[in-house]
Amino acid sequence: MMGERRSQGLDLGVIISGAYDNNIFLSADDAKSDFIGKVTPEIGYSRGDRDSQDGGYLKIAYRPTGVVYLQGSADNRIDHEAKAAVGIVGNKAAVDYSVAYGKIGDATPDTGRQADRQLFEHVVRIAWVPREKLALEVAAGQSIAEYADKVLLDSREAFGEVALRYAYSPKTRLGLAFRGGRFEVEDLQDQRFQRLTGQIEWQPREKIRVQLEAGAEKRKYANGSSVTPVVEGRVDWNPSEKTNYFLSAYRRETASAFSAGQNYRLTGATAGVSQKIGEKWTAHLEGGLEHASYRQVEGTGGDAGEDTLWFVRPALSYRFTEELGLEIFYRISSNDSSRAGFGYDQQSAGVLLEYKF
Repeated sequence: MMGERRSQGLDLGVIISGAYDNNIFLSADDAKSDFIGKVTPEIGYSRGDRDSQDGGYLKIAYRPTGVVYLQGSADNRIDHEAKAAVGIVGNKAAVDYSVAYGKIGDATPDTGRQADRQLFEHVVRIAWVPREKLALEVAAGQSIAEYADKVLLDSREAFGEVALRYAYSPKTRLGLAFRGGRFEVEDLQDQRFQRLTGQIEWQPREKIRVQLEAGAEKRKYANGSSVTPVVEGRVDWNPSEKTNYFLSAYRRETASAFSAGQNYRLTGATAGVSQKIGEKWTAHLEGGLEHASYRQVEGTGGDAGEDTLWFVRPALSYRFTEELGLEIFYRISSNDSSRAGFGYDQQSAGVLLEYKF
């Protein structure tokens, strides 16, 4: 239900929500319920336009979130999310740098409980346009995940990438990219990976947009190696001013923070629709399905098992003014897990109020 952002200057807002959750820690055997209140101020600043290909640009956003539990006050916390992007863009070359930081403490399916952690990611990209419609790009980046609970495993990834981009037509952009890097998990041997993907951005009509990146990744670890498909895609369709549909899908591999020496492959999809009802009301419906397959990549112990997760989230929003909006939502989710002590059923319902200054 987020409102429109300003394209230039300062952007201020606040989101206040309250919800009842019947399984706040995603527990398999000892579900605890509570009422959760959240207050999220939003501060953003932007200057310049990345797509104008003329000069520099800057975008900064910061979102702290105060999380308060009505009964379990010991679990109260403040999450932090910050992002920035800066660059210089011209007709023949461009330099872009993006950075993101998060300090969050919600529960995750992989850990099976609340996990205080810090996440950091930054990427630099340099593009050169030797001729019309063709661009060569090089990039390098790093991502880090550090957990406050030392039972959980910290990790970091560093990569380098080269890519070729081609504007086939005003409605179609193609790309080919190769990425190689190293994935480090605390107290374990490094994993090496190479990934080759093709990309397409296609907008056959004004109301339809397709973004797809797909290919294969070879990953080498202590117990051997594997080649698996990787996918990241999204389709948006707006058949009318009042109706919007989307479908996103992904497949990727990463390491478990809970189970030492194990990776898991994530395959999932999410779909949603929003329908405006009159001038003020909008109905929303989202649903998703995700499968996580765990396997031993270092040491012994065999495969850890599988998680199959799904969720459905209907919501109804009302805009009092362009600046002020209200949303009423319900969310049901489940994780059918073969891992001992994991899996959960969860339901939550609440109200969210948003104001843009």
